Amino acid sequence: MAARFIHIVRQRLRSLFQRERLDDQLDQELRFHLEQLERENLEAGMNPVQARVAARRALGNLAVFKEECRDERRVSWYYEFCQDVRYGVRMMRKHPGFTAIAAVSLALGIGANAAILNVGAALVFGELPVPDAERLVLIRTNPAANPLQNSQASVPDYIAWNEHNRTFEAMGASLSSQQDLGGDDISAVAERIAGQAATPSLFDTLKVPPQFGRVFRNDEAQIGKSAPVIIISDRLWRRRFAGDSGIVGKQIRLNGRNLEVIGVMPPGFHYPNGEADFWVPLTFTPFQMQASARLFTVAGRLKPGSTLEQAESDVDSILAETERGLPGQHIEWHARLVQLRNSWFGWIAQPLLTLEGAVILVLLIACANVSTLLLARLPARQPEVTVRLIMGASRSRIVRQFMTESLLLSLTGGALGIFVAWWGVRSLESLRPPPGGISISGIAGESGVLGLVLVLSIASSLIFGLIPALVAFSSGTDPRQATAHRRRGRLSGILVSTQVGLALVLLISSGLLLNSFVRLIFDDRGFQPAGMLTFDYRIPVQEYVQNYGSYRGMPAMTITPPTQGMQRVYERLKALPGVDSVAGSSAPPVNGIVPPLATLIIEGKTVPETPAERAAANAYYFLVTDNFFGTMKAQLLRGRDFETRDTRSSPWVAVINETMANRFWPGEDPIGKRFTVDAAFGEQPREVIGVVRDVALQYIRNGTSQAVAYTLYLQQPEKYEGFNTGAFGQMTFFIRSEQNPSRLASAVRRAVAEIDPDHPVANIRTMDEFVSSVMRTRRYDVSALGVFALMATVLAAVGVYGVISSSVSQRTREIGIHMAMGAGARDIVRLVGARVLRLVAMGLLFGLLASLLLTRLLESQLWGVTPTDPPTFAAVIVLLTGVSLAACFIPARRAMRVDPAEALRMD
Repeated sequence: MAARFIHIVRQRLRSLFQRERLDDQLDQELRFHLEQLERENLEAGMNPVQARVAARRALGNLAVFKEECRDERRVSWYYEFCQDVRYGVRMMRKHPGFTAIAAVSLALGIGANAAILNVGAALVFGELPVPDAERLVLIRTNPAANPLQNSQASVPDYIAWNEHNRTFEAMGASLSSQQDLGGDDISAVAERIAGQAATPSLFDTLKVPPQFGRVFRNDEAQIGKSAPVIIISDRLWRRRFAGDSGIVGKQIRLNGRNLEVIGVMPPGFHYPNGEADFWVPLTFTPFQMQASARLFTVAGRLKPGSTLEQAESDVDSILAETERGLPGQHIEWHARLVQLRNSWFGWIAQPLLTLEGAVILVLLIACANVSTLLLARLPARQPEVTVRLIMGASRSRIVRQFMTESLLLSLTGGALGIFVAWWGVRSLESLRPPPGGISISGIAGESGVLGLVLVLSIASSLIFGLIPALVAFSSGTDPRQATAHRRRGRLSGILVSTQVGLALVLLISSGLLLNSFVRLIFDDRGFQPAGMLTFDYRIPVQEYVQNYGSYRGMPAMTITPPTQGMQRVYERLKALPGVDSVAGSSAPPVNGIVPPLATLIIEGKTVPETPAERAAANAYYFLVTDNFFGTMKAQLLRGRDFETRDTRSSPWVAVINETMANRFWPGEDPIGKRFTVDAAFGEQPREVIGVVRDVALQYIRNGTSQAVAYTLYLQQPEKYEGFNTGAFGQMTFFIRSEQNPSRLASAVRRAVAEIDPDHPVANIRTMDEFVSSVMRTRRYDVSALGVFALMATVLAAVGVYGVISSSVSQRTREIGIHMAMGAGARDIVRLVGARVLRLVAMGLLFGLLASLLLTRLLESQLWGVTPTDPPTFAAVIVLLTGVSLAACFIPARRAMRVDPAEALRMD
């Protein structure tokens, strides 16, 4: 059996690659048989001519016999395919305009789909820089009353999970940290770098060994005391230390402490996000062991065989037991697991799905467009099909010929689409992730793009090529040409209506996103971002903390606020040339990750005691400098801004926003009212001196307004014990200037270095750059979807033009008869335009129904616009109708110029 199979394979290969040699052998064998028959006829008494004729008659038709012999080789399909390819290439060269339109249309659809599918596949199935990444999860928490809230874990949560879980083989915790890396004697200056404080078990969980040195030992992270050691990233090692191979064992200065470098992580290692450049030991204080804020990132590696659902149930039950044992805990919390891959790349999932939906529509429109153009060419090719059928070509042979031509068109479009795909991948990889995400730069490989382009090209050829191929056969065999013409016309009309409908879906989707984007740009956020430079300055909390204590039974720190050092920096900035005004806030007033929250005790009202009462009395609060609202250009509705006369020794004052005024003093004038921030010992009542319009806490607002109190940075207790004590050592400064604020960046760095060379500025940028970064992903979505919608509109217009142009050509005689009977130009335009309006109307109806269903998927990406926004729908319908009517202008004009005499002479 095996020998027979090998023999068959060998013969098939000889038939493919030694065709001429086999044909020569066949000719020789036939000549031998012919000569033998002639000899036998001569011996039977025939003359030479009779013997030769009789021999040929006995053998039969030699050409047919040769073809039958070649068919026995079972490779005739290959040679027929080669013939079809050669003929298809000639047809493409014969009609370069059609080939160019079809190839470019397909290139856009194939290339865009390949780019997005390649990136998506890499995100879902690609290798991550950690072993067995599918078993790595992050454990998040959320209150039962708000399942959408996304919180990290507390120290008691982590300890309980680590000790009592049954589904994890290892678990580690980390805490985000930004610290100041000191300058050196060579050339480097101090800079702010991002990193993590991590438990030693974290590296056991991740199972990523360093490329140099070692990871933390358990004795280097004891309770209340951490060893002076540090692990740095490969990126920081190369950038700051020039890839020094002897870096392990050297000392670097971080936040004023000398730390020994014990390891360098390998290239490409990121955890928990792409910003981390160092890791130091994470130690817990005794108070954190009892209770702490949910700020810790907990990662776990599932045991082999443990499912995500089992692990989530495991940690959730442990969390419930832990929360019951904590004093003062009255909120029910739940745990949920997020795979590490989803945590890193989840930020781009929605944009990719939106874009993939758009490019699928573009590819379908392109296929319908090419199919329409192929149908329009069929009348010119009908004699060719008829002749081939008369000569004995089979139905499958005709279909294969047309499908081969479609495949050549599609492969040509795919070849051009490689460049579109390459550009698309690079464009997607240029997107910057939000905080906590990982950049996708370099994640998609080129080999994947090539494979996807090939698959999409073949699939596209089947989509757009099959209908014209079947219609070509039926037209060639149908003697009733009028019937065949009507059949082609109906199919072309259906395809054009489909294009118009799909283009409408894309136009409406892009229109909704554009409408939303414009509303976001012009949304009044309560301040004017243009003309401002912003940066962060920080004095590490270790430099002003006194000791650990408690406030209302909760862990707290006793500190002496570093107001004098912060004030010196503030005064130096005000003296810079070109500066119109300067102000600072203890936290970014817009897009802060964790805005400070405190309970307010309102003078004359009951002191809140229960958790519900305290929650109702909560408000966000910021410590700000004088002239804060003047610098931000926020509108004061009542009262005044903080002024230089407001000092530590003067009465303590506050400015509140409009929402706080309406919540705490509804129907009253809040000016002169007093409240106390219940966040520390030593606080004094503050008098409300002004009410400001709400300043959005998030640049892209969620539709809800929050109560906010602004207190003066200088008016704080000399010793402070309570929550958010780290706020005293950090300040986000805003500098307003009539000149280009970015030109002040170098002067700002020098000015701060003069006052405090050990603590550099960080995140220095203009507010316009900040706005651009916040809006980058939305801008990309709008731009990309707009481009795809424009492609779809152009393709739909080409389809309308092709169908109407073909219709005019085929109806020339009919048009001539109308004109001979007295029809004017308006009548001819009405005759041509009537079909356009029918096709467009059918397409608009289909697209409108599809849009009403599909645009609801965009609801989470819209702001200030509903998924069924009537003005957007109406504007897009008018636009697409106008474009479609414009596309039939040239065919209609040609129809009006038909010579009746010439048309009547046509058969």
